[in-house]
Amino acid sequence: MNDKDRERAERVFPQQSDRYEKGSAMTLIQEASVAQKAKSARLRAERMARDARESEALAAAKPKKRVKKAVAKA
Repeated sequence: MNDKDRERAERVFPQQSDRYEKGSAMTLIQEASVAQKAKSARLRAERMARDARESEALAAAKPKKRVKKAVAKA
């Protein structure tokens, strides 16, 4: 290969100096997984706290009076 061909090839296919290190994709995937699990745990805790507050409010509320409908006599 002569110098002209090499220069042309280097222009077409430049060196990728900003290329990620090997294994960085796995690191990014793992970090995303950890973040998602943390978010899910936080949301689950908030949902359980909300449900507990709602059930306490329902238990503390006075029960509604039941009204019997009059039955018409024939």
